[in-house]
Amino acid sequence: MAEYGYLYIIKNKAWPDWVKIGITENLNKRLNNYQTSSPFRDYELMYSIYHPNYRQAEKNIRETLKPFASMIKNEWFRVDLSMAKDRLEEQLEEYKTILN
Repeated sequence: MAEYGYLYIIKNKAWPDWVKIGITENLNKRLNNYQTSSPFRDYELMYSIYHPNYRQAEKNIRETLKPFASMIKNEWFRVDLSMAKDRLEEQLEEYKTILN
């Protein structure tokens, strides 16, 4: 059974080489939650996809992103943004392949 939600990437200019990979069912609410922890409201949603199996896809992304990251701190990866975007896209493509 499909469980739809968003996979997203956010950044904060205070840590320019880092991206956060996360999941949510409500992108606006999630981003607002981050903003309340920053006096500058400087978290920025960089990319997101709507995925039918977003929880498992997040686990897969974290695993496949490890070799490309120079450092990892929980859900934060020191990695190029385009590399992170590619990993999100791969998960959506893999899901589509499984369905066919």
